[in-house]
Amino acid sequence: MVEIFFLLKKIVSLLFQPLSIVLVLLVSGLMLLWMTKKKNLGKIFITLGTILLLLASYGFLADRLAASLENRYLPLLDVKNIHNFQNIKWIVVLGGGAPSDPRLPLSSQLSPDSLTRLLEGVMLHRQLPGSRLVLSGGAVFQDAPEGETLAKTAMLMGLNENDVVRENKSMDTAEQAKLISNIVGHNQFILVTSAIHMPRSIALFRKLGMDPIAAPTHYMVVRQSRIPPRAFFPGSDSLRKMEAAIHEYLGLIWMRVQ
Repeated sequence: MVEIFFLLKKIVSLLFQPLSIVLVLLVSGLMLLWMTKKKNLGKIFITLGTILLLLASYGFLADRLAASLENRYLPLLDVKNIHNFQNIKWIVVLGGGAPSDPRLPLSSQLSPDSLTRLLEGVMLHRQLPGSRLVLSGGAVFQDAPEGETLAKTAMLMGLNENDVVRENKSMDTAEQAKLISNIVGHNQFILVTSAIHMPRSIALFRKLGMDPIAAPTHYMVVRQSRIPPRAFFPGSDSLRKMEAAIHEYLGLIWMRVQ
């Protein structure tokens, strides 16, 4: 029952994504044009779908929506800026996806989000002697738990078994927070995840009475000194930013209504 509810939640969230709504509008509009006499309504649907696709595919709107989440917490550029940083013993890295295809090298069995988060966690770990990494993520739509794949990749980066604690059972961020609380207790810790995912993650950990220090990474919106030509054209990157931002805002709304 829990797995069915989890799957339904994922499907419903995908239905609210821009591309899903655009396809519904366009297909409905075409059906009205070709199969009914309600041609004006069909034209309205197609027009709305086209406008929504343009808005979601251009960076000016997607960047602002994503940046509104990414800029809530500053990057942790120097751990010595943390009060009593020497007392920080835990660095928690939240997994962001791990397609477990044994034909591929480990670096390709982690999504770009997960790989960047792990790299940030390892760098912070090297700045904090005696700290340990908590690598979190269960087997969500794959065979191998993400926490295990993260741990194996960390070993290739030079860490040893004593540096790593695995959390291999969580299905989503809410479960990660609950299971990680059993590991770190009430100790302050550094939380590493994608910048756009950080506001929801911090909120879920604080909801459990925990006190994470944000270390956002894997930024989707990066300042550029010059405007690139692609900024004047619609693109899949902008659509991806829009989808990620909407996913996080939906997650925040769901967390508050529970």
